[in-house]
Amino acid sequence: MLRTDGDPELSVFDPVIRFVHWLTLFLVAAIFVLAFSIIYFASSREEAVALIQLHRSFGVTVWVVTLGRLVWRQFSRFPNWPADMPQTMRLAAQWSEHALYAFLLTQPILGLLQTNAYGDRVNLFFLGQLPALIGQDRPLAKQLLAVHVTVGLLLLGLIALHASAALYHHFWRRDDTLDAMLLHGMRRRASPGRAHESRSFRQR
Repeated sequence: MLRTDGDPELSVFDPVIRFVHWLTLFLVAAIFVLAFSIIYFASSREEAVALIQLHRSFGVTVWVVTLGRLVWRQFSRFPNWPADMPQTMRLAAQWSEHALYAFLLTQPILGLLQTNAYGDRVNLFFLGQLPALIGQDRPLAKQLLAVHVTVGLLLLGLIALHASAALYHHFWRRDDTLDAMLLHGMRRRASPGRAHESRSFRQR
């Protein structure tokens, strides 16, 4: 989560931030599963079309959820960084969060534009078609698809890096970075010694 000056009295993110974080992870995972299913597992054209429309629908949902998340964070308070976390590591975390948000907002727009340029429209969860943003342009559609695939791979790599960093904090540094984002009931209970150590760090 993007932070500059956190609240030393907080140990976790607020429930909305945590819920939307894991919702976004579920949606993005579904998008990638659908994308690979279209390529490798679709057994008929009708099945491929259905998977494509679901892939597009989840993409639009991610865009809406991400936008809502960015709005909500303006009214939310965040826990402080671990006191012993180096400044370079904090900057790396902040810039990776910037990149994640940028990709999550850009990728669905690229997909929507590619769909329209190809001459198709997004059928949102088979409930109705979204209006086209641009007209049909097949050469442009090919270019947009190439960019969409590239950004998708970059997003996948960034998510892997983000997850690896969270596990590094949890198992190697043994700080509260991952715990702060876990849903209620999932967080590791800190031992009295660890809790005292955490409070001591925050008081420095």
